[in-house]
Formats: sequence, structure tokens, C-alpha cells
Amino acid sequence: MIVNSFYPVFYTDDIEGEIKKFTEDLGFQLKHRPPIEFLDYAVLENANGNKLDLVCSRFPADNFQNGFLGMRANVNNFDEGVSYFELQGYSLFGESHETSSSITALLTKDSKEYIILFHHKNIKE
Repeated sequence: MIVNSFYPVFYTDDIEGEIKKFTEDLGFQLKHRPPIEFLDYAVLENANGNKLDLVCSRFPADNFQNGFLGMRANVNNFDEGVSYFELQGYSLFGESHETSSSITALLTKDSKEYIILFHHKNIKE
């Protein structure tokens, strides 16, 4: 399993406002908004290739706080990625979500640390 990249994920109650702040004030561009059940999700990138994700949950029981949520890890093999992070003490938070182009899941460690695991199916390694 290869981790292709890590970058920060920020939680917000106002994803549209945060997208506006990062694009208009900080020079990021909206790269894409992948459809993920129960989440508003945005991937932003600046001219230097730095990326960050913004997420807003629509799960009724979530109690995330605004600010830094955790890291996103892009992996070339989803199942191996889950196993790797489980060895580091993380576990699935809910269920994985699969589309025609990706598989994603939220992993947690002690309900304090989070990793959003992403596998893009169309990327060959």
C-alpha cells in the first residue's frame, strides 16, 4: 500500500463561507466537491499545489467542532490502507462510502484524532 499524499482537513458548519474565504482571501481554487453521503465536502488547491479539504457533516449525531479535524490520506489500495491505520490504533467511524470513482472512510483514534481515507479507483500505481 502506498500513501500518495497527506493534507489537512478542516471541519466547518458553513462550508460555503469557508470556500469563499479560502478562494477569495487566500488564493485557493475549488478543485472538486466529491459526492459523499451525509457530507458537504470540498477539495481546494493553491497555485503551489498545496491542498486542503473542507467538510461539513449532516449526520444527526456528529458533534465535530469548527477547525482542524484531521488529515486526509490518499492511498492506492483501500483495504490495505484501512489495515495499515488499524495497526496504528485507528478504527472505522461508521461505514465506508463507495462511488464509481472512489472509496472513502472516516477513521478515528480515541474519538480525538481523525483520518479521512481516500482511494481513487482510476489512479494506477
